[in-house]
Amino acid sequence: MLADCEITSGSSTHGLIAFDDPGRFPERDALKISIVITVYNYERYVGLAIDSALNQTRPADEIVVVDDGSIDGSRQIIAGYGDRIRAIFQANQGNIAAFEVGYREATGDVLLFLDADDILMPTAVENVAAHWREGLSKVQFNLELIDGAGTPLGRSFCAFPTSYTSQDVHEEFIRSGTYIWPVMSGNAYSREFLRQVIPLNPPVGYDGALNTIAPLYGDVVTVQAILGQYRLHGRNISRNDAQGRAQRFPDFPRQIGFRVAEFDILKAHCDRKSVHVQSARPIDNEIVFINYRLASRKLGLRYVAQEMDTSSSLLRRGIWLALTETTQWRTAASHIVWFTALLLSPSWFAYRLIMLRFNRAELLRPLLRFGSVIRRKHA
Repeated sequence: MLADCEITSGSSTHGLIAFDDPGRFPERDALKISIVITVYNYERYVGLAIDSALNQTRPADEIVVVDDGSIDGSRQIIAGYGDRIRAIFQANQGNIAAFEVGYREATGDVLLFLDADDILMPTAVENVAAHWREGLSKVQFNLELIDGAGTPLGRSFCAFPTSYTSQDVHEEFIRSGTYIWPVMSGNAYSREFLRQVIPLNPPVGYDGALNTIAPLYGDVVTVQAILGQYRLHGRNISRNDAQGRAQRFPDFPRQIGFRVAEFDILKAHCDRKSVHVQSARPIDNEIVFINYRLASRKLGLRYVAQEMDTSSSLLRRGIWLALTETTQWRTAASHIVWFTALLLSPSWFAYRLIMLRFNRAELLRPLLRFGSVIRRKHA
């Protein structure tokens, strides 16, 4: 649970958070931008990720690729790029260690961490540079969702509100302890921010912990454009259980535990920066974790602080967040219908609903292919 902290005035543009003085930040033309790609057994995708980093309209100043002891063909693919990238090969130590190696080896003022199964659009670096200014902790941007074969799924992540300014992020963060942020590949971080907080000892990966505390260390700028592609496939970390085995839907209690641990990190940094966040329990303000908690209850799975919830209280909270935190009525309606159906369904049917929700791209693919065939025949 997040404890209250005192507010101090400082050099933030909002006058609420005291940022450490980073010194003179480089002018935009002199801004050095690094792309760091971490890889473990992604021979199918790593070449696409590297190509996307190399084919930028504003070239990155360096591309660092950290292979974390891959035992497939990833190493050979990486080596084939020669001196166009800086390759680091190490024994397998896990994604947290690979991230930290990439951070230490990169020399940019701004660092983009690209997962090896994701892709950057050609104008990603150009857009980051154009939006960068002194006092930022990060620039974040939208990602198009694609499947394992690279087919667009017709959705974006995070689908930010039409207007989502740094001031909006700051006010939402101070009120709720959270804000809208994408996965790792949708962020470009200030080295000064990273220098102040690494190592973080995150529970699962660095993106959740870094994004959770980023507003404490500088402004967050949101770019509405889709500047990358986030790949959904059977090996996404969020779908793995504690033994690393891929599951048909997330291990809800495990993911809830990770998020609680990330909010514990937020509490520590809130104390460190003497910042007060108004919400006593930020996880109550994230609709995805209302979903995970209600799904856990329907499946009979125990999770952290379960005794503080009831199914009806989670339904009420989910409806409230859908009505107050979503910007499109269709999105709000879909959340409300989902939460209501999940609550009212018997356990056996709730399981099938959850399977459908988290595998809809796979389950709908045959119908989409059939539709394409029909359209071609009538073209």
